[in-house]
Amino acid sequence: MSRPLVSVLTPSLNQARWLSDNLHSVAVQTYPDIEHIVMDGGSTDGSIELLQAAGDNVVWRSEPDAGQADALNQAFALSTGEIIGWINSDDAYFDERVVEDVVAYFDRHPEVDVAYGHALQTAADGHAIQVLWAPSFDADLLKALDFIPQPAAFIRRSALAEPMLDVDFHFGMDYELWLRLHNEGRRFGRVSRILAIDRHQPERKSLTTKDVYRANLALLEARYEMHLSSEWERQRTTFYVRQRLAGALLIPRVAPDRVAFTAPHGMKSGLLQRQLLSRKSTWPEEYR
Repeated sequence: MSRPLVSVLTPSLNQARWLSDNLHSVAVQTYPDIEHIVMDGGSTDGSIELLQAAGDNVVWRSEPDAGQADALNQAFALSTGEIIGWINSDDAYFDERVVEDVVAYFDRHPEVDVAYGHALQTAADGHAIQVLWAPSFDADLLKALDFIPQPAAFIRRSALAEPMLDVDFHFGMDYELWLRLHNEGRRFGRVSRILAIDRHQPERKSLTTKDVYRANLALLEARYEMHLSSEWERQRTTFYVRQRLAGALLIPRVAPDRVAFTAPHGMKSGLLQRQLLSRKSTWPEEYR
């Protein structure tokens, strides 16, 4: 197996509460050839002290930027890896073998440009909410909904151009990237394991900027042949049911003693109940 350099890109702004988990999950990877680049937007919450303590394991800058997409573009411009990973500062890799397994997958599948896997959604404190199962690649489904968990995705550098992300998107810039790469004829492949955590916390943009999300979705619809009409609503509903069922089969792989992030006592409490037997509206408010 070849040993390509993997560049992990992380945008951050006042996320010190979770940044330590992010940094740790990259630092403990068994794959040796990783550069972690963090672009901090000028944090004032202790993030800088965490980055300083990371030492040579992390390349970082702290200065104002024009938003998340701009920060990621700056990180990409600084990077030199043949494979690009992207985890936001409140997310983390699932366990210590994630990058090693992804590199091995790319080595076995030279035709694949984007490799992605499943994700475990966690609450702010690290408790498991649900498993976000990702299906094998389906171009029509991608035009109906974004089923690729962004922190669980890796991209060959050869498939990307500068700037990596479109700065017109302040929400859903990952979705725009997947659609653009597909339109360019890039190949997608699924790694059949949980690769990352997706942290559901009160300040995440999906909760605080829903108006921006709607505006960006309209941009996507104008640019790509999206399947957003009501006739696709049944397919979306079917997918979410399937995601719940297939995700339940992955729950045995969630071993709190093997994860690369901070796992609180009873991390899996209620996970199977939420995954299979309850509606989201009945979950604790911090999980919805």
